[in-house]
Amino acid sequence: MSAAVSHDRGPLISTGERDYNHATDKEYQRLRNQADEAFQKKNKLSQESQAAYKQGDGARAHQLSEKAKIQQRVAEKFNLEAAEYVFVQNNADSRSDEIDLHGLYVKEALWILRSRVRNAINSNEPQLKVIVGKGLHSQNGVAKIKPAVEDLCNEANLNDHVDHKNPGAIVIDLRNARIPQEWNEADKVDGLPYGTDNQQQFPAPGNAHFNNGYQPQQQPQYIPQQQQHHYQQQQQQQQQQQQQQQQQANNGGDGDILVKLLKFVCICIQKNI
Repeated sequence: MSAAVSHDRGPLISTGERDYNHATDKEYQRLRNQADEAFQKKNKLSQESQAAYKQGDGARAHQLSEKAKIQQRVAEKFNLEAAEYVFVQNNADSRSDEIDLHGLYVKEALWILRSRVRNAINSNEPQLKVIVGKGLHSQNGVAKIKPAVEDLCNEANLNDHVDHKNPGAIVIDLRNARIPQEWNEADKVDGLPYGTDNQQQFPAPGNAHFNNGYQPQQQPQYIPQQQQHHYQQQQQQQQQQQQQQQQQANNGGDGDILVKLLKFVCICIQKNI
């Protein structure tokens, strides 16, 4: 996905100049809204699936569950596109020793920050400035990324402090720092901010703050034993319906998400992450 330079700009966090403001970027808002709409559809379908299961209609419950999974993948796709878009915009003019996490959900921000800190430690960089903002664009004006970043530093035994010139930035001291072993283990298992059906979501550093951002949920399978024969008779028809649903989901499948994840990784590398 290309990330065209936005013409709608707001105040830069660290200086008095003018810079990108995701809160007024129509493309960013469009992508997040699309994700929210898909997530709402997913929740509705999930509730309908559970209701059908309780009524003893296992075949319909399974069908609705599969539809909910499709909407989950659509939501993940749009959220990943939004994360890629806003990250490129915010960091287009960032210095080599700083990273701007504005506009990212906590889950996305922590994944990017862990990758950036790992790279900085391996490169013997003395410090990293993390632009987290003051929570002005967060719900109820409560900062979410800042406490999550502070938790991440505490868990990794990284010294950090608020920038005395900018209360919306955290400076991480990387001198003599080591990459936490649990980061490597987590990345081996999960690794990326959004997964597929064959990939679990990585455990959250600063887990208490994870629910403040988007967090996909697993969908249960409902096929009661007494419905097995009935389900087998309808299986072929359901598979055809699911294929049509896949097409209607605007390429929201696992393969499409994986391609976007890999593209996001490449962008992070290009931005010295």
